[in-house]
Amino acid sequence: MTVPINWDLDSIFPGGSESAEFAAFVAQLTADIAAAKAQPALPALSPKTQSQWTDAINQLYNLSERLFHAGSFTGCLVAQDVNDDKARLLDGELDSLHARLETLWTRFAADAANQPDAAWDALLATDALRPVAFDLNEHRTQAKEKLPAEVEALIAELAADGYHAWDQLYNVVSGSKQVEFEEAGEKKTMSLGQLQSKYNDAPDRDVRRRAFALFEKTWAELAPVISMALNYQAGFRLTTYNHRGWDSVLKEPLFDNRMRRETLDTMWGVIAQKSDRLLDYFDAKAKVLGLDRLTWFDVNAPIGNLKSDFSFEEAADFVVENLARVNPDIANFCRMAIDSGWVESENRPGKRAGAFCTRLPLKHETRVFMTFSGSYNGLSTLAHELGHGYHGYVLRDMPFGAQRYTMSVAETASTFNELVVTDAYLNQSSDDGERLGLLDRKLGDATAFLMNIRARFDFEREFFARRANGQLSVDDLSALMVDAQKTAYHDGLSQYHPLFWASKLHFYITRAPFYNFPYTFGFLFSHGIYAMAQEAGAGFKDRYIALLRDTGSMDTETLAKTHLGVDLTKPAFWETAVDEVLAAVDAFVALAKKNSI
Repeated sequence: MTVPINWDLDSIFPGGSESAEFAAFVAQLTADIAAAKAQPALPALSPKTQSQWTDAINQLYNLSERLFHAGSFTGCLVAQDVNDDKARLLDGELDSLHARLETLWTRFAADAANQPDAAWDALLATDALRPVAFDLNEHRTQAKEKLPAEVEALIAELAADGYHAWDQLYNVVSGSKQVEFEEAGEKKTMSLGQLQSKYNDAPDRDVRRRAFALFEKTWAELAPVISMALNYQAGFRLTTYNHRGWDSVLKEPLFDNRMRRETLDTMWGVIAQKSDRLLDYFDAKAKVLGLDRLTWFDVNAPIGNLKSDFSFEEAADFVVENLARVNPDIANFCRMAIDSGWVESENRPGKRAGAFCTRLPLKHETRVFMTFSGSYNGLSTLAHELGHGYHGYVLRDMPFGAQRYTMSVAETASTFNELVVTDAYLNQSSDDGERLGLLDRKLGDATAFLMNIRARFDFEREFFARRANGQLSVDDLSALMVDAQKTAYHDGLSQYHPLFWASKLHFYITRAPFYNFPYTFGFLFSHGIYAMAQEAGAGFKDRYIALLRDTGSMDTETLAKTHLGVDLTKPAFWETAVDEVLAAVDAFVALAKKNSI
């Protein structure tokens, strides 16, 4: 059979953004959220009122599941056609519903926090709520550590036009900026994102050098406004935390990621001790490129000779066949998802950039979005996103309140898939140029997660410490960023990126503070699991599925202890994971010697 290259959205709601069925779905959801808001406050919790509390909780989960389903659908519509104005309007309408539903959850959590512990524990011990007890306890615990519900509601309302507005300002300022760049005698108008791709990906070093110089120059022009966004959104957070009595800016992101500070500190400690091994990779890559030392714009420079003419069907078959050797369940899911039209892969204009996987909980299905261009990167992306899909699939029969997993473990299944496929391709290839390109890709990922993200984390932590005493200037921020980069990269580069604090969108995502360390955690967590799977063989399959199923019902440390038998607050697991990541250095150095200019 021919493998479909377009996803099937009509089986979710027929008619795309003009779907009458979807319009009716959203209208009913809107009415139901309004009705829930109009309901009287819950009575004091007791054996007699348990059923009222259970009904209210089930109603909140029902509304949340339906809204998630609707949001996934509109997200797919917007991604497949950037010119679908109706889809964007629908997406904005759902944002408003999210805010209203968030208010209902805040009110419920505050009510729950006011109930006696014994009555609350008895409620969660019932058959109806035991499967979602972990999630409900999280809501209650967080409410106890926040201000009264009416004050938190006011903060959320003010944040829409204040705190979150700085995020929107950043997106508008950075997204609308265009530059003129000359290449091969032709001047082209580019977005900053396109210019960044030039300095990262262009084979010609002069192109990379000029693109990076223009990139820095342009961000320097934007920096005065961008620094206001960073300073003022940080001020909002610090003021809010101060009124809540929170003494650390890491309290919220650690809670959001269900992680202890000891775990985070141990992970970064091991990385600090071991990541200097990447300097051997830097030296070897510099020699391949004919350089003495790498600069910031050389780190991701393409080398080697990766295959670039895969058909989508070939890529799909390669992913399925090699995953089957490790875990047939994952392979069977991937085959089903591909053949059922759950993957949008067509290389056509009008699609948004990037790739993602989204769950459709009411259908117990997922959808994967990507643009497949025939490259090895496309093959790897397919494996990665199908890993996300598999994670959602193994959770499909669980209550919605037990399906929410954190950013810190969200990359577990996706990175696992990617590792399996990359190693399979590496083992099957006999071409030195191809193997060099694959190893460079693996070590490029290691550089990103062990160095680049470490620099982001160190910068942001130090920035908040200083911001508590006043605003930082553009020069202050740039100096702070270079210091963080030099530390994280073990001073292994000859040139850094002072304005990275301005150019990196992640620093401005107000709905996910410290949008950095969960990436490194997930990357290493998955590598640690992959190492265990290789050692255990086929017997690891059931443990892996059980781990994924519990990602919505356990904190990170309990998850690792229960299913892997490891203590994340101790160095051993992280040392194994980092060693697994850095194992490619010696092979790369050996191959690079053959390919040096």
